[in-house]
Amino acid sequence: MTKDYTIKFSKRKTMGLYITKNAQIEVRVPNGTPKNVVADFVSQHQQWINTHHGAVAQQVAERENFELRFGTKLLFLGHEYPLEPVEKPAFGFDGQRFYAYAQMSAEALRTSLVGCYRTLAKKVLSDIVEEMAKHMGLKPKAVKVNGARTRWGSCSCAGNLNFSWYLVMAEEATIRYVVVHELAHLIEMNHSRNFWRIVEQVLPNYKAEREKLKQLQKKLSVQCWE
Repeated sequence: MTKDYTIKFSKRKTMGLYITKNAQIEVRVPNGTPKNVVADFVSQHQQWINTHHGAVAQQVAERENFELRFGTKLLFLGHEYPLEPVEKPAFGFDGQRFYAYAQMSAEALRTSLVGCYRTLAKKVLSDIVEEMAKHMGLKPKAVKVNGARTRWGSCSCAGNLNFSWYLVMAEEATIRYVVVHELAHLIEMNHSRNFWRIVEQVLPNYKAEREKLKQLQKKLSVQCWE
């Protein structure tokens, strides 16, 4: 039986089992719940733990062992490009390959590539936002790029659009879906039927692009970039 778990007390009314992104088992329970009651609850859900914990633990192990090496294929706009060494202190993307100084440390290489991706993301996303905003008759105040791992984009009440740099690994059509999604929030700050109607009017096949995002998220779940 699982004994290695963390108990978190709160004002909640029911008990719940969770496996965190770091593969830690967490039991969230109402304040004052006796530890023996928690232990019985965990025991009763041992099969659920066995089913789900192993997969998350494997993801964590793969993420911790993730390493960028020359010769690796890197994604940009849905296509794979090789990462190649160069003999001078430089890094970037030239349309055919990603490149970096051959003598860079693993940490410096990763940092440089993240910087490269952020630069690419700013350009790509700004261009697509401009295109789709014009098409939808909207005017966002700003386009910003961040390093969010679990949220592709967001729209603030002030009209600023925020996007994860990881998004430029996706196909351009998929990026366009995320952009349209966030632009639609300038009209509807919710996910009501009217919101999805707006998205569908612009991109009738948006559901297919949403599925592609899930596949990319799965691939990124075992990679540690930052």
